[in-house]
Amino acid sequence: YIPRPPNAFILFRASFVKANAVPQKLVKGSHASLSKIVGVVWKGMHADERARWEQAAVRALAEHRARYPDWRFRP
Repeated sequence: YIPRPPNAFILFRASFVKANAVPQKLVKGSHASLSKIVGVVWKGMHADERARWEQAAVRALAEHRARYPDWRFRP
């Protein structure tokens, strides 16, 4: 199984979670509530900061293509 390359939001969410930016009592063990919180922050981001994550997604896609050149998304 080869996972899909991460998009900008997924990279941002992973970084946000790793930084422990959301108190655990707000998450309550639910990834859905965590994603809602991160989504609100993502939508409120300035365009310049969001562009940084878009560039990180482009780099992640390039690394994914280099690692798995024959991979194609097939749902």
